[in-house]
Amino acid sequence: MKRNKWLSRIVSGLLTAALVLSLCPAVSAAEGRVSIGTLEELTAFAQRCASDRYSEGLEAVLTADIDAGGTAVSVPIFLGSFDGQGHKITGLRLEESNSVYGLFSRIEAGGTVKDLTVEGEVSPSGTQNKVGGLAGENYGSIEGCRFSGLVSGGEAVGGIAGYNEGTVTDCTVSGVVRGTRYTGGIAGQNYGAVIQCRNSGSINTTE
Repeated sequence: MKRNKWLSRIVSGLLTAALVLSLCPAVSAAEGRVSIGTLEELTAFAQRCASDRYSEGLEAVLTADIDAGGTAVSVPIFLGSFDGQGHKITGLRLEESNSVYGLFSRIEAGGTVKDLTVEGEVSPSGTQNKVGGLAGENYGSIEGCRFSGLVSGGEAVGGIAGYNEGTVTDCTVSGVVRGTRYTGGIAGQNYGAVIQCRNSGSINTTE
């Protein structure tokens, strides 16, 4: 009888572990790689990036187009490499009252985001600063990315990066970018490099 209870507990524990793993991105600790192909995996990835060391040395790969369906998904801090592989994240809607806000709120030095298209709206409530379609703040590298939709905020608002001290290369923006100060189609407040980028949207400063 005791043996049956013991076996039952082991089976129950294994099933619980399997369920938890199935809800998280497929991370290989040995290879430092995560594949993201669903909204659930993207959300779990963003939550894990709340730790400033989780993404250090990590290679993240988007394996499919993802429709966020109006969900607020934002990666708090990113230090690794994120390869969109030409895929899209659509239906993004970020409206919380946050400064330093975008799909990636902060890309640290050494961090890279490339070959990704984002469609949606980044318009935090209130007068928020450092707001961007791809990144609120960029100290790393954003390459070959595209944003279409609305980006709106207070000071330092950009279609790709609200505040840039890194490099933004071969990126395009279409849609509307609105701010009160330091507003740009690609980067709002720029102290880095913006190379071969194109903006075909409107820039509407209200000041």
